[in-house]
Amino acid sequence: MLLQKQTSSELKGNPSTSEVWHIQMLIGQHDYCTGAQAECPVQLSQQRVVVRYRGSVAVNCSPSVPHIGMGWEASEGAVPKTSNSLITWRVSHLTEWDIRPVCYINVNHKEQCQVELSITIYKTPDSVSISIVNHTGPMIAGRQYELQCDVHDVAPVQYLTVKWYKGQTLLNQTYFTEDSKIPVNETVTLLIRPVRADNGAQYRCEAQLDLGAEGPQPPPKETSDPLYITVQFEPIINENKLPSVVPVFRGYSEEIVCEAEGNPKPTISWILGTNDIVYNEVLTISESTPENVYCVAENYVGTTTRKVKVFVQGAQAECPVQLSQQRVVVRYRGSVAVNCSPSVPHKGMGWEASEGAVPMTRDSLITWRVSHLTEWDIRPVCYINVNHKEQCQVELSITIYKTPDSVSISIVNHTGPMIEGRQYQLQCDVHDVAPVQYLTVKWYKGQTLLNQTYFTEDSKIPVNETVTLLIRPVRADNGAQYRCEAQLDLGAEGPQPPPKETSDPLYITVQFEPIINENKLPSVVPVFRGYSEEIVCEAEGNPKPTISWILGTNDIVYNEVLTISESTPEYVSCVAENYVGTTTRKVKVFVQGNYAFVSFFLFLQIATITIIQFA
Repeated sequence: MLLQKQTSSELKGNPSTSEVWHIQMLIGQHDYCTGAQAECPVQLSQQRVVVRYRGSVAVNCSPSVPHIGMGWEASEGAVPKTSNSLITWRVSHLTEWDIRPVCYINVNHKEQCQVELSITIYKTPDSVSISIVNHTGPMIAGRQYELQCDVHDVAPVQYLTVKWYKGQTLLNQTYFTEDSKIPVNETVTLLIRPVRADNGAQYRCEAQLDLGAEGPQPPPKETSDPLYITVQFEPIINENKLPSVVPVFRGYSEEIVCEAEGNPKPTISWILGTNDIVYNEVLTISESTPENVYCVAENYVGTTTRKVKVFVQGAQAECPVQLSQQRVVVRYRGSVAVNCSPSVPHKGMGWEASEGAVPMTRDSLITWRVSHLTEWDIRPVCYINVNHKEQCQVELSITIYKTPDSVSISIVNHTGPMIEGRQYQLQCDVHDVAPVQYLTVKWYKGQTLLNQTYFTEDSKIPVNETVTLLIRPVRADNGAQYRCEAQLDLGAEGPQPPPKETSDPLYITVQFEPIINENKLPSVVPVFRGYSEEIVCEAEGNPKPTISWILGTNDIVYNEVLTISESTPEYVSCVAENYVGTTTRKVKVFVQGNYAFVSFFLFLQIATITIIQFA
């Protein structure tokens, strides 16, 4: 009873920690020795430490009650049992990967409790290197290649992120779920399909260790040496310097130039007739040059051809008539009118044509006129009889065109959504267009020109053409609009702007595997003992992914929100899954001690004793 009176008197004030401890020892209500920090009366200066391999570390441990001995147990830096009020676990050159330092305290001769320090030992990679798998030398535009990033001797791998860059643009990143403390080697690959604009592009990969708030800031990272790629591509002929129709005056010569960009540098040649080939960028043309010549730009990647029509002007230099137009472009079933006038006295002149012929007359101006032109291969000729024995003539150059009846776009052998990363073939069908040698088919994604195709067939009548385009959609293409466009580039005499017909848009749906929002779900989540926290796993994917949490071996929770507490396993994994793929993010649950809660709990126990005494 003396003890009770003494205790009651002391409790009227503010009892000290030692007094509380003494009271609990006497009444047998202490329960510090379960090994958890919230129950064991010691406090660590840091709840979690992140230390570089072979680096130094120092963590203090101090008691919150009187004791008969405390110390640090560890395979490195152990501190023998002492009665001091603060002891430090210290290692100047940490080399043990799986070290587990424990601060223990003996509160009496029978009971001991302990707190384990959460420690992460990390090592940046010895090297990070980038290479091309099974390939050396230049790449070919449009083909697929595999890049490989090798990360050597890094720990712990579950905190590693490997990032891929082209120049300053982040292309992709990979995370790891293996739970390993010792250094490992990791290999990551990336598929690329370079285009001509990628010639000289720099690729690199970067290994970054995201060690949480206790780790170094910014997170340590190692970057590979840059990989510069050479992309070889088929030639592109400069059409601005080489028009599709080139005039030349009879009796004179002209030079036309064919320039082409390509890698390797293309060879340039001209095809004149069946077997006549000129190897030069510059071609000299004259009235004796064939009506159609072809520039051919070639390297070992491919060949590009551009057709040029040589239009001979000035036939009146020999034949004394003049046409009001040297070349006309007429829409099929459209109207046309061209004047022919003599420059000398004559015995008669006229127009010969299968439509709109003009009989011979002594007039000084005659007009070839058709109001509804329907003959594709018409060749109007103005002739003049300068005397009773001599006649000469000038042929009018005429192009009859017809815009397509329809232009349509479709996917070859596929319906429904597309899967990210797979290859698909789009098809553009152009129906009933003429003349095809002036046709250009263009492919667009949104407002971006992707590709264009020219035609070299020499045909005057309408034809059908089919053009294809290979695509490999990514998640950003979900909802993208593709279309194809048929344009007739008929030269300066044709309609301006050039007539074109566009397909209806093709909207694609791209399905892709989930991406977990890491900004909302850190890799390390603290939780105070005795309390619970909610963590949220959000993921983007198409179709919308299902979210689940894996806790331990067989425990699975199907929800975006997971409630964690001190009883939650040390590692939990969020799994975002759809039928395209599965993405997993590993989270470490770090249990922190709640000393305010311990003090409050002790105060409640003391208050309970006081009530009992007064009762």
